[in-house]
Amino acid sequence: MSEARWIRVAEIVGAVARQALADRGLSRIALLDDGSEQADLAARLLAHGLGEAAVVRVTVTAAEVEPLLPAWPGVPRDRVDDELRRMRARLTDALPAHPASKTELMMGGPLPPEPLLPLGDLWAADVLALGAAWSASAELRSMADEAGGIETLDAALRRLVDRRDSLGWDQALPPAVRERVRLAIRGGAAWRRDPFLVPKLGSRTLGTDLFE
Repeated sequence: MSEARWIRVAEIVGAVARQALADRGLSRIALLDDGSEQADLAARLLAHGLGEAAVVRVTVTAAEVEPLLPAWPGVPRDRVDDELRRMRARLTDALPAHPASKTELMMGGPLPPEPLLPLGDLWAADVLALGAAWSASAELRSMADEAGGIETLDAALRRLVDRRDSLGWDQALPPAVRERVRLAIRGGAAWRRDPFLVPKLGSRTLGTDLFE
């Protein structure tokens, strides 16, 4: 993706974040930062429009998380990490934001409760094109691998969402993973009906005009 495209994306993300702060009478964004390149990309896009001082990266350390794990046996470590970051973000005088991509948000499960999703209209392949490694759950990574790569998976999702090809969108996916992807999308439909603040970059955007 060209530098001009990066700047254009940053301008849109920054404008939406700036308005969100003004609407709430706040001056800072509290970004849940898991240390990934994707989270770093979200922070840089926000900082481009708001200034670095307006973006607080909410992090946790292993030493802080380890004592909490026995209380939630069987709960994935990354989920405990995320919940601790979430609690800290809510305790600040800042607007919480989550760096999930559109691919993650499409593929089932509860959506992040943070009101701002700065990468929410960027597919994982777009994150790669913007110069950052995409991140997601182990389940989504497994589906992407089986599909032949995140570009192949995202291409199918783009056909469904952007081109509204509800019949042939998944034909390029290997049969072994096709049903898993369908079930993941179906499982997240109810969560996507709730409104979220997503900078609109594509033709159909989660929280604006994408509900199913």
